[in-house]
Amino acid sequence: MGNSTHKRKGDLVFLNLLFCMLVIFIHVASEVVSQASKDSVFFKVVFSAHRLSSFVVQGFILLSGVKLFLHKGENINYLKYYTTRLTRVVLPYIFWVIVYYIYFCSQNYFSFDLSKLIFHILYGDLSAHFYFVIILVQFDLLAPLWMYLFKKGNPCVHIVFSLIITVISGQFLMPVLTTLFPSIPNFNLDNCFLRYLIYWTGGCMIGKHYNGFQGYLKGNIVSICLTFVFCAALNVAVVLSTIGHFPIWLDFIHIMYCMSAILFFYMLSQLFAGGGRFILKPLSAIDKSSYTIYLIHCLVLVMVNDYMTKIGITSLGQRFGLRAAVVYGGSIAIALLWQLCKFIISKGFKKA
Repeated sequence: MGNSTHKRKGDLVFLNLLFCMLVIFIHVASEVVSQASKDSVFFKVVFSAHRLSSFVVQGFILLSGVKLFLHKGENINYLKYYTTRLTRVVLPYIFWVIVYYIYFCSQNYFSFDLSKLIFHILYGDLSAHFYFVIILVQFDLLAPLWMYLFKKGNPCVHIVFSLIITVISGQFLMPVLTTLFPSIPNFNLDNCFLRYLIYWTGGCMIGKHYNGFQGYLKGNIVSICLTFVFCAALNVAVVLSTIGHFPIWLDFIHIMYCMSAILFFYMLSQLFAGGGRFILKPLSAIDKSSYTIYLIHCLVLVMVNDYMTKIGITSLGQRFGLRAAVVYGGSIAIALLWQLCKFIISKGFKKA
């Protein structure tokens, strides 16, 4: 996401902004997906768009891998790297988890319990989107391992091996753990980094061979477009036909779609590479605030939902429209104000 000290590449800015807007849509649309009549056109349209947007967390993970190898390479200063990740990723996350928790307690969702708050911080389950931060921190902590593993070797071998681990982890990690350790509790493994290894590895390989990857994108436009269209159509068709149950092979199709979607939008992002970067310059403040937008948007969403329920707005269509307007506008405005406050404070410290 945002907050890089390096000059931002236009294609990365485009992808960062796109993923940020799509992840907001996923949560804005969640009420319609869970409550609308499954036979209605409204549900099918929103559900399809929701499903087609569900590659963004994988995309964010890939971008993080890209930036690690693109900006750091093999000359990484680990003390500086971990200090930066602590101040820019972990501490803002902890702050906003506490803010969420205080709001939930004030609205009587539950009573304050320090031990539970600490668990929510460590596990990333207080709100639907926090698990991404836990995954990202796991990858960050293992930075020396990635530098060692990806220093040499064929990128295709790394990709294939990571894909196998991703597929196995997504379907069989919990059964394997309970077999090896029968006393282990059955818990959610959505925040286990192994389930997203293919996207991280892909990002690291892209960052390491960036110019070659850009050449690949420009030389395979037709095949990338056709693959994306096929995978998108297959993904939506299969999901609509399997509503109410989750066959094991559905995850395989989703991985195919995520990979094709990331590749497709990365190809589109090349329009903003090089000289095309100036087109996105007016959005640079939003780009830099993207991580804050990601962290706060679900709180804005919950507050809007609570207010609409309080004043008696029950129509799913009205709630969806109002929620979208307020969550997009409010999250961006709050994040920009937050960045401005941090800038003023840091400037004051420098003068002192």
